[in-house]
Amino acid sequence: MAPFLGGMRGLTVFVQDVRNCANKEQERLRVEKELANIRRKFNKTHRALTPYERKKYVLKLLYVYMLGYNVDFGHTEALKLISASTYGEKQVGYMTTSVILNERNEFLRMAINSVRRDVISTNETNQCLGLSCIANVGGREFADSLAGDVETILMTPTIRPVVRKKAALCLLRLFRKNNEILIPETFAPKMVDLLDAERDLGVLIGVLGLLSGIVSYDYKGYEACVPKVITIMERLTRNTDIPPEYLYYGIPSPWLQVKCMRILQYFPTPEDPALLDAQLTAVRNILKTQSVKNLNKNNALHAILFEAINLVTSIDYAHELLDPCVELLGKLLGMGPNIRYLALSTLNTLAAMPDLREAIKVYQSEVVSALHDADISIRKRALTLLFSMCDASNVHDIVEELVKYLVTADFDIREELALKTAILAERYSINDRMWFIEIALQMIDKAGDFINDDLWHRLVQVATNNPTLHADTAKLMFVKLRDDGATNELVLRVVSYCIGEFGYLLPIPASQYVDLMIPLFHSTDEGTQAIMLTAFIKIAMHKNCDQGSMGKIVQVFTDMSTSMVSEIQQRACEYLRLLQIGPSMRSILEPMPEYPDQSSVLERHVQVDNVASDVAAGVRKLGISQSVREQPKSLASSSMRVGTDLVVASPAQPRDAVADLLGDLIGETLASAPPPALPAATSSGVDLDELFGAGTRALPAAEQRPALAAPEVSLALAAPAPVAGAATSSNTLDDLLGLDASAAPAVTRASAAAHGGADLLDELGGFTENRIALVPAAVAPAAAPVSNGVKPTVNIQECAKRFLVADNGLLYEDANVQIGIKSQWQGSQGRVMFYIGNKMENADLQKVSMTIHQIDGLRHALQPVPSTIGAKRQVQLMLQVAIVSSFAGAPRLDFSYTCAGAGTVSVALDVPVRMNKFLSPMTIASPQEFIARWHQMVSAGQQQKIMDLAPQYATGIESVVNAFTGMHLAVHKGLDPNPANLVSGSRFVGEKSGEVLIGVRVESDANVRGRYRFTVASMDKDASRAVMETIVAALGANT
Repeated sequence: MAPFLGGMRGLTVFVQDVRNCANKEQERLRVEKELANIRRKFNKTHRALTPYERKKYVLKLLYVYMLGYNVDFGHTEALKLISASTYGEKQVGYMTTSVILNERNEFLRMAINSVRRDVISTNETNQCLGLSCIANVGGREFADSLAGDVETILMTPTIRPVVRKKAALCLLRLFRKNNEILIPETFAPKMVDLLDAERDLGVLIGVLGLLSGIVSYDYKGYEACVPKVITIMERLTRNTDIPPEYLYYGIPSPWLQVKCMRILQYFPTPEDPALLDAQLTAVRNILKTQSVKNLNKNNALHAILFEAINLVTSIDYAHELLDPCVELLGKLLGMGPNIRYLALSTLNTLAAMPDLREAIKVYQSEVVSALHDADISIRKRALTLLFSMCDASNVHDIVEELVKYLVTADFDIREELALKTAILAERYSINDRMWFIEIALQMIDKAGDFINDDLWHRLVQVATNNPTLHADTAKLMFVKLRDDGATNELVLRVVSYCIGEFGYLLPIPASQYVDLMIPLFHSTDEGTQAIMLTAFIKIAMHKNCDQGSMGKIVQVFTDMSTSMVSEIQQRACEYLRLLQIGPSMRSILEPMPEYPDQSSVLERHVQVDNVASDVAAGVRKLGISQSVREQPKSLASSSMRVGTDLVVASPAQPRDAVADLLGDLIGETLASAPPPALPAATSSGVDLDELFGAGTRALPAAEQRPALAAPEVSLALAAPAPVAGAATSSNTLDDLLGLDASAAPAVTRASAAAHGGADLLDELGGFTENRIALVPAAVAPAAAPVSNGVKPTVNIQECAKRFLVADNGLLYEDANVQIGIKSQWQGSQGRVMFYIGNKMENADLQKVSMTIHQIDGLRHALQPVPSTIGAKRQVQLMLQVAIVSSFAGAPRLDFSYTCAGAGTVSVALDVPVRMNKFLSPMTIASPQEFIARWHQMVSAGQQQKIMDLAPQYATGIESVVNAFTGMHLAVHKGLDPNPANLVSGSRFVGEKSGEVLIGVRVESDANVRGRYRFTVASMDKDASRAVMETIVAALGANT
């Protein structure tokens, strides 16, 4: 701001005063005093401000805004400066407008005509100011009004290059706001002519940036630009006709080379042989470059090199260049950390191609050494590459290195490391399953505190399904128990289970392992105790169980029969009764039969990064937007963590204490147990029967499920109960999610603050009127009727309404299909997992389609939808969302499928993604601070409604608190001493809007039960309106 201080004594003094403030409070008082003075100057009517005064006061407002204070006046004065005739006033006006205002501000409409006058003028300085302003704050209205003028500037060769460069970038901004301003049929020929005739590299950088943004949205219609881009790339690689000012350490415009290659990746491989040869020649010239000692030049060379390798992977006929790419990347593994990271990531992309795997194996030792790098991001990349490059020829070497590394690995990488090591051991141990069991036991031993139960469950499945391994497995577990004991809970679980199943094959008396297990039993948790009790009853029925061991086991059952944990008590009582009956019950406690063949659950926990890399070029060629192209990587990173975070589990007992072991092992769930976590995979090989706990598949006798959710041994005590068919139940997915479809979820909260003293919020207005005019409540949007005569088996409106106060539940169900949702929210982002199940037993769902419509203020990316879902199968689709700015309502989902007997079925639903899902608690230091914020928000945007609540929420303010918690509206207790009222303060941070604060006050009517006044306030009017609509739709009696 130094250039503006000269000659403005008042501004200079104000800046010095602020800098000399000793603390934040002094600064605030000085700023408030200055704001009051400026407001008074702007409001004077006896004389107009001089241009000097207006510029000075606007600069003060800009400085105050840059200090972090809210500036809610003076915008009109800033816009007046844009219309001024002198450069100094225009510059201040444009700068202040670009910094303080955003594209949604209504004041910007007043500036459109002034900006247009500058853009179309012959004064290049004014043109640059106007274009810069549009590029910073231009929204859809600017795009509709000024796109044609900006395009004219770009296409006029007589205008100076500096202006045309700004015009190209400005047009890109407007295209992103409204892609309809550039129609391929009319704009593509102009782009071709521009690329062909333009010689100035500065203009070409801006033009290619514009082209890159266009083709990233959709390349169709711009195919004629490919030869021109290749020509430009040839010119650069041959260093032909390059001005000296565009040589960066002797490299011809590296940024322009990168843009050319990035654009070419969006298009299919050229069919013209001459054009393809020119493209390959340019790439060969790039691959021949050698590293130098100059760091800055090396960075430019490597940027070009990595983009060239990405281009090679997207060209269909460039196989002869892949081996040189691998060789170059191998040399880069020994360079600095940034280059090493990029080399590992690119090699991981190439490892998805089977033909290159042998060439990548040459650098296996360098990748292993990268596991011990000081940078954890490099260690993770090295682990991913080792996982991708592994095959049957090097699996033992890689697994051995990973097992060694596990001892010293960081905690935040151990889970991924253990899972990937176990997956490799299982994947390549077809002829030696015992090796997998040994490796899995080592992983459980060294990383048991960092992984979930799925690893030892898979070990049990493999051992059970291979009878020849039973004796060796029992021996391995006994030796582990005898020599090392139980290093963690998972080791004790798998050892106990295997000894209970296969211990009778050990040539030793049972007392040798019973004496080791019983002391460990009393020091472990309830989930492990439940498994050990089952192991004890099976050991007691073994023929090698002596009387001493039997007595100790009976004592354990007797002690646990009075346990406070219901699951432990039930098992102990039932097992004790079995022992009392005697040996006649031995037959029902035979070892478990083989489990049904199914894909490894471990594979679904780790999404290989190669999946994203292998399809990256194909995705670009399809013209999918940037947000969608980034989706697979996000999915890969998010799915590294096991999905138990999404499970709705009862807080009364740990999951392990209530989950049935057999259900976990074969993928089924008892009605009373919390559901298993579903992996974030694109497609699952698990039947709906296994996931929903229903179906018609017959189980072996020892596997049959009784009606009672009893421990494992109880499975054999009761006669097999009939299993309900999934197609006839409307609550199947609700059971899976642990939710009740008949009532809205309630969240337990502490009681309201004690009433006492005067109401601190009386300044906000009390609820004292006896006669209140009711405001009609908003009605939740109804879904469109299902076509082709197929009727939903659930109330779609009720399902949609439940999602207003819940994150998980059933979205839709008919006789053929069922759609459930689980979601997670963190800050400005969220993940919504769709579970789509085919309920039909003998027919596939064909032509499955899901389309989510765009809405302003929300950015989303949906995982590709498979076109077919097999009978009794389920797929999971991840939807990633991010809030850009405030928005109302929810995006619409168009879902359709075709099946035999019903034809094509289509339904329109609301995706349960509303603005309130992105809210987090507002930080409130004191009640006085909140009151000050409240007054500011009320003056900017306020919504108020008085309404009667639905019966389930009309019981008291605590019910409203529960509903607010489900709506992510943070309730701050203590701000309102009246226990019949509540105050909520929340916030979200949009990508464009920045931080937006939202306050809600709820006041009860002392005379009418269930009647409340809701006041929503925010600096963003749209945010206030969206929150109020959600509250009315969720709580209103008529919704």
